[in-house]
Amino acid sequence: MKNSKLIIAVIFAVLLFSAGSIFAQPKKPMPMKPMPMQGMDMPMMPKDGHQALMMAFHHNAMAFTRALWEMSSDGSIQNVDLARAAFAEVKRSLEKMEEVHQIHKSTMGKMDPAMMEKVKPMMEKMEAEKALLKGHIQALESVMQSGTPRAHEVEMHAAAMLLRLEKMNKPEMKMPM
Repeated sequence: MKNSKLIIAVIFAVLLFSAGSIFAQPKKPMPMKPMPMQGMDMPMMPKDGHQALMMAFHHNAMAFTRALWEMSSDGSIQNVDLARAAFAEVKRSLEKMEEVHQIHKSTMGKMDPAMMEKVKPMMEKMEAEKALLKGHIQALESVMQSGTPRAHEVEMHAAAMLLRLEKMNKPEMKMPM
């Protein structure tokens, strides 16, 4: 009696899971057609090279900012020349990001007014972030030009820049495509 109940329970469980797996098959997604936009092909945007270069320079700036922060985080900068080299690379990477962005803007052509309205808030946020980063770059530049840079100022500006750069890298900051 006990064995027959066990066998019936096992058979019932197998049938239940089999029926569940049959009905739980994923549905095929509908194919999406690319939306035509004057001057912009959104699906091609990540593949056109501008995005790849921007991200490479962004990651480079983050890496050297993190290195600069780590060099100054213990209250003193052991090797000032290395700190200056790291700062120079951060500055160069941010300048290159801006250069690539300007090239991309010039090749986009005339943008659809509806699309322009859609990207306007994102562009304003991006400009505000760039202005904050430039302020930290200018402050770091003046600190780094002194004979012995003050580590706590370098650390403070590097930490603020690192937070900004990481924030720019988050998915919620990106425009949906």
